[in-house]
Amino acid sequence: MHKHLAQSVTESDTGRLFIDGDWFPNPLPANIELADMAYPDTSYSFTTFFSEKPVGFSLGYASGNYGHSMFTTGKNGEIRVGRYVVLQCTRIISNLLVSIHDHCMFSWGSVLTDSWLTEQTQAPALRRQMLEAAAHSPNRHLEMTDPQPVVIEENVWVGFEAVILPGVTIGRGAVIGCKTIVTEDVPPYAVVVGNPGRVVRYLEPTDVEVKE
Repeated sequence: MHKHLAQSVTESDTGRLFIDGDWFPNPLPANIELADMAYPDTSYSFTTFFSEKPVGFSLGYASGNYGHSMFTTGKNGEIRVGRYVVLQCTRIISNLLVSIHDHCMFSWGSVLTDSWLTEQTQAPALRRQMLEAAAHSPNRHLEMTDPQPVVIEENVWVGFEAVILPGVTIGRGAVIGCKTIVTEDVPPYAVVVGNPGRVVRYLEPTDVEVKE
């Protein structure tokens, strides 16, 4: 975990980091990585973060979590956020992997999830088994049986209350309209709207690759 953040933090005797002035005075999880100039906002965003991965969450250089986005993970969940990414009141749910590349923007109320109830998980016997397991777990988190990774490529803009469902890859430079439900892969530079989402036009690729 990095301490050169866009917020002032204090390290406890046990090495845990607290955001100074945080209204929810819990430490940040020990298994997250925050790059220089990252803005994690508040530890409240991690109240449903149960990842047991060595690094269950990473926030890249100059990326920010604003308006206390919520990061919900199961024990095998992982969330990777690249550089210069804006998360505005965004909900990310992972039981496997949600990966966001550089220069992306997410409006308030948007949701990304790699887990969903399928016909199989809605079968009465399996649903009963899953609920019983959640009831006896220390955090009452429902571990989904068939998560599918979500990938957001560079320079994507997601509108407010849009929902990105499991197994979806959104191509570079795409725009997802407000309240759109994305159920399948989106081509690069596509503009997608509706429920289910459909491509209504393509943008001119005017962005360029950034050389390191």
